[in-house]
Amino acid sequence: MRWGLGLLGLLVVLAIVAALAKQSSRALRPALPQPAAQDAPAGAVPAGNVRQQSQQVQQQIQQQLNEALQQRRPEPE
Repeated sequence: MRWGLGLLGLLVVLAIVAALAKQSSRALRPALPQPAAQDAPAGAVPAGNVRQQSQQVQQQIQQQLNEALQQRRPEPE
C-alpha cells in the first residue's frame, strides 16, 4: 500500500512537471515574423536581426552601468 501511494505521488509530480514544461516551451517559441517593411511608417528604421538588437541592448546596459558607477554617492555627515 505504501509503495503504491509513493508511485502514485511520483506520477502526479511528473504530470505537473510535464505540464509546466509544456507551458514554458510554448512561451519560448519564436514569434511569427513581422510584416514586411512596406507596412512600417516612412520614418521607421528597420529593426535588424536578433544578434544586432542583442548587442545594442548590451551596449545600452553597459553605458547605463558605467554612468551609475561614475556618480558620486553622498557622504554621511
